[in-house]
Amino acid sequence: MCNSEGTPEMNLGVIIALDIGGTTVKSVLCDFEGRLLSNIDYTPIDSRGSRSTILNVFSKIVIDLLAKADEMGSQPSGLVLAFPGPFDYERGICLIKGVGKYEALYGIDIKSFFRDEVLANRIPVFFDADSWAFTRGQCLEGAARGAKKVIGLTIGTGLGSAFVEDGRIIENERGVPPYGWIGFLPCGKGILDDRISRRGILARYREFSNSSTGNLDVKDLFELALKNDPLCIELFCETGSLLGKALVPFVELFQPDLVVIGGEISGAFDFIAPSLKEELEKALKVPGIAGLPGVLKATDPERCTLSGLALYFVERYMRGGNV
Repeated sequence: MCNSEGTPEMNLGVIIALDIGGTTVKSVLCDFEGRLLSNIDYTPIDSRGSRSTILNVFSKIVIDLLAKADEMGSQPSGLVLAFPGPFDYERGICLIKGVGKYEALYGIDIKSFFRDEVLANRIPVFFDADSWAFTRGQCLEGAARGAKKVIGLTIGTGLGSAFVEDGRIIENERGVPPYGWIGFLPCGKGILDDRISRRGILARYREFSNSSTGNLDVKDLFELALKNDPLCIELFCETGSLLGKALVPFVELFQPDLVVIGGEISGAFDFIAPSLKEELEKALKVPGIAGLPGVLKATDPERCTLSGLALYFVERYMRGGNV
């Protein structure tokens, strides 16, 4: 239904929000203030799986939340998804390849899939970069609440990043790269994402230990680090050092108040953060930490990200604003 100006009308019902990760999809129902109306659902997903397998998981999640909204007596007003890049967020087309996740969706019009095959064109669909949603959420309700300029970083299956100033995403200015993504910057024979990520840390463990990781995952390496395993401690410290070196030019040009770190590997924050700050301090030649940005671990990242997604939907669809 449209109003007299041709703009779709919308009942203020509930927003379906999905945060698409490399191993898990987090989903929830939100209201138009960004409040969560249901418990967060965690759905495992094989991001290396086939196209049909991945899309079937997405479809079931949305259908289940539609049913949950119906049980609550609420009408769904829209669907908003945080998706890793590369991705055409306006058109909803996946452009991911060469990073070991969601490559089966390359070139697929995911917006049309949801709109036509899952939702029967009932409600609008919007996409947001996952790192943008994370950083917005931290600025709204998380560790960066009240900060003017923030760099948000997520370390998981890949390295995500975003630059926010006064609530606005910054890109292509003051040295900030397109989309605010630093993971695609050159690093050694590859890119930064190859090193500061799950696969990068596991690859370094295999290199240093001269053995296969077998069934070990990054969380296992973290547990070993907590038990004072010197190699695992060194791996996470090296990750922080590499990240600190990569951030130097952006800290110089963007001058953030805070760097906030989230993602699955942020559990190793206490190993990563000191070496990150040390690299910033050395490169910027500032004694102590005076004049340097604070480095904080994200607070309540899942709730904040999903809440931020809902408010992004409100801005885009209800107010036509730039978020």
